Amino acid sequence: MSFYFPLGLLGLLGIPVLILIYIIKSKYTEQTIASTYLWELSEKFLKKRKPVSKLTGIVTLILQILAVAAVSLLIAHPVFTMPASANDIYFILDGSASMNMQQEGSTRFERAQQQINEIIDGSLSGSSYSLVFVRDTAGVAFEGVTDKEQAKANVDALSAGWSVAECSSAMGIAQEYFDNNRSAVIYLVSDKPYEVENMQLIDVSAGESNYAFTEYGYRRTVNGVTGTGKVISYSGDADLTVELYYSAELGGEPVKAAEAKVNVKQGEPAEFEIDAELARYACLQLKIADADALGEDNTVVLYDEAKTQSRKVLIVSDLQDRIYIKNAISGAGKASVEMMSTKDYDTEAVKGYGLYVFNGFAPATLPENAAVWLIDAVDGSGKGSGVTFRDYEEPRDTEGPASYFVPQYNKGGSAQEKLLMQDVSGRDIAVRKYAKYGVPRGFYTLMTQNGDALISAGLNENNDRQVVFAFRIGDSSLGLTDDFLILVRNLMNYLFPAVIDDTAYRCGDVMNVNVVPNCESIVVQSPSGKSTTLDTLGNDICSVQLTETGTYTITVKLYGAEDTVLCSFACVPEEESRSEGGGALFLSGEREFEYSDGFYDELLFFFIAIAVLLLADWGVYCYEQYQLR
Repeated sequence: MSFYFPLGLLGLLGIPVLILIYIIKSKYTEQTIASTYLWELSEKFLKKRKPVSKLTGIVTLILQILAVAAVSLLIAHPVFTMPASANDIYFILDGSASMNMQQEGSTRFERAQQQINEIIDGSLSGSSYSLVFVRDTAGVAFEGVTDKEQAKANVDALSAGWSVAECSSAMGIAQEYFDNNRSAVIYLVSDKPYEVENMQLIDVSAGESNYAFTEYGYRRTVNGVTGTGKVISYSGDADLTVELYYSAELGGEPVKAAEAKVNVKQGEPAEFEIDAELARYACLQLKIADADALGEDNTVVLYDEAKTQSRKVLIVSDLQDRIYIKNAISGAGKASVEMMSTKDYDTEAVKGYGLYVFNGFAPATLPENAAVWLIDAVDGSGKGSGVTFRDYEEPRDTEGPASYFVPQYNKGGSAQEKLLMQDVSGRDIAVRKYAKYGVPRGFYTLMTQNGDALISAGLNENNDRQVVFAFRIGDSSLGLTDDFLILVRNLMNYLFPAVIDDTAYRCGDVMNVNVVPNCESIVVQSPSGKSTTLDTLGNDICSVQLTETGTYTITVKLYGAEDTVLCSFACVPEEESRSEGGGALFLSGEREFEYSDGFYDELLFFFIAIAVLLLADWGVYCYEQYQLR
């Protein structure tokens, strides 16, 4: 026997206190009697009861001692171990998206919960119950629970997710259980056709019918839009109706625009096209009208490509090569470019631009909440840039190949560096002179010369995106190459990133959210309404794990502007719509015992014992008070 709360046994210290009270309490009792013949005559009857009178005090003491002992044991919560009398039962429960398929009003997951609870109810008393839940990740939901009702309540509190969940990810935990207890009884509860060993498979699939989209998209036409894609039926041949809806604004009520009939053979994707004349729409929705077991994979929402904020650019320069920069920025995408001389620029007075390009000039203080491009900032780099100017580096010879530098592009760096160098051919260029800079740690390096960074990008001290050129465009041949236009396009996409790179995801994917210039905060709201504020401080990209199906709303709050609201949609993963997978899941080793030790911690006996002892003590007290006089 062991105890959950051994300190409860300190209550036994009350026993010597009771004994002490019994010893020191007065035995004298005062009684008033009549000195009559009747009393003398009855004296012989009282003498017969005196032995009982002497015992009543001891009986009361014994009952009280037993009551104190029972209360102390109750508080200590004893656990009795009975060898080879029960089972240690472990469940591996599949919580993948396909477990949400319904039939006759109940889902596969609900049927799994019901079967687990039936096993718990039918198990031997004293058994223990543990459950490994495989949802977005595999983890222990509860462990070593011996109370059946508590174990069932824990099972009922679980819910299936919407991502791919591989039960193989739980095998490490299951193998550890089995290694430590070779009498363990392990159940795998899933809707996938797993082959198992040293486990028992409980298959909760029931051959439900299910239709789904395998591909989807749209294209604009002269008169409107055409919805395209493929649908599939996993349970049999079917004639399906695919409908196209549109919403005039984000969050608006969808309106049906057109539909198409599709003949589908079992397991074979069938193409469809739906034409609709739409003058204006914020988003489109494709829907399979026919009912099936999993409605969540019958609808997909198509949002327009992620919008970027307005590209309003100011070039501050007195140099002639500023025209190259202006043309390159204008040609890189939608941008409104203005130019200003250095003497007219005032950091406090000039505001409202998303990008400031300082060419051959650095202000005393950089503007905040805007992207910055520093080109040969000769007198330093401006407060807040984090860049320090050291010296100029010039060729030693004035003629021949040694009269200029041939820097190297960095095309094999980090993922962000590769993105910034995307489509850049990397052909050699000539640079006559460059400034040696110390750039902040964490900057991406795009071009180098003898270990010096000639082009770099990153976050400055104001947490704004910044690009640094260590040389003037006019002091190099870069402005005359195609690579310059491509590089500027990539830099503009970095300085003015789309908030999200895509609008179509599958549940379980990671959505990257770019921290755009002038960004004050970014809040992502899931389909269930849960809002998450992203940590934009010091980060240029934030990541969000998509664990629900449906529309995610991204609200970007910009300084001095209205909030930008974007949407993305996460659908059910295709492998979960198929409800296929499985494989072989084996536990190594052999079972050595049929049963394990049973654990009993029922406290009802102690409650009954305490009640009986208290009633007996009360009875003795009443007898002493009214019968022994």
